[in-house]
Amino acid sequence: MLVIGDVVTDVVARHTAPLAVGTDTPAGIAILPGGAGANVAAWAAHCGARVRLLARAGRDSADWHRAALVRAGVDARVRVDPEAPTGKVVALVDGDGERSFLTDSGASSRLGPDDWEPGLLAGVTHVHLSGYLFFTAPGRALATLATAAAHARGATVSVDPASAGFLSASGVGAFLTAIADADTLFPNSAEAALLTGLPSPAAAAGALAASLGATAVVTAAADGAHLATPGVPAVHVPACPVTPLDSTGAGDAFAGAYLAAVQAGSAPRAAAAAGCATAATAVRTPGGRPGQGA
Repeated sequence: MLVIGDVVTDVVARHTAPLAVGTDTPAGIAILPGGAGANVAAWAAHCGARVRLLARAGRDSADWHRAALVRAGVDARVRVDPEAPTGKVVALVDGDGERSFLTDSGASSRLGPDDWEPGLLAGVTHVHLSGYLFFTAPGRALATLATAAAHARGATVSVDPASAGFLSASGVGAFLTAIADADTLFPNSAEAALLTGLPSPAAAAGALAASLGATAVVTAAADGAHLATPGVPAVHVPACPVTPLDSTGAGDAFAGAYLAAVQAGSAPRAAAAAGCATAATAVRTPGGRPGQGA
């Protein structure tokens, strides 16, 4: 599997009290390797898949990120940007495990066609694209190039929309046009509602599957996932009950586990169940990767 996307440095601040504006709020703070694309790659490798990652980082921390990915079992092709620093995300995680992000995309926003080489597809049967690619011109060009190259070799392609905020700002219509050739889509419930105008995750999954002619898997936190394929009503896959510590990367864990299961021969519904189980593990772990500590 080839994952193309972002690698960033996460500053995760977990606070149990509400944020106190203008003064201090006690928090546990950790600096961890992250990024939606890198997280999916790490979770897929954790679940047994052979994974290659194409990403871009700054000279300030490219070696650190590459080493973390290699330890996670990922074939890390981290391009070093000569000018921009590595992207950074401040994740504010409240007492219920819900998170909000402050994002500086840095070098990851400069990932583009110049970072591509055909050898990246050697042995690859599936390509996963982080949605953050679609919010920059170089990223969209790279996504188009990689999708065409993958399909020419008989490989399938999936996309995670990644951010309802960026999706709204960049335009739903443009995004749907850009992902028209995807085979699988992994929106969360907020992203699916934005893409379809339908608040129900099940209805949104069905609408996306029909309009894109693709498998749509809508993740819905404690409600599990809703899986739809063209012409078939959505099915509900329940979540595994869990008290969340940090929901950062839960969708990435779901996608990584789902793709690893499909690569191993599982049917989509079984793959979605594997995704829910892995997401339940992820929300009990600080940060967005398997095995991270506070």
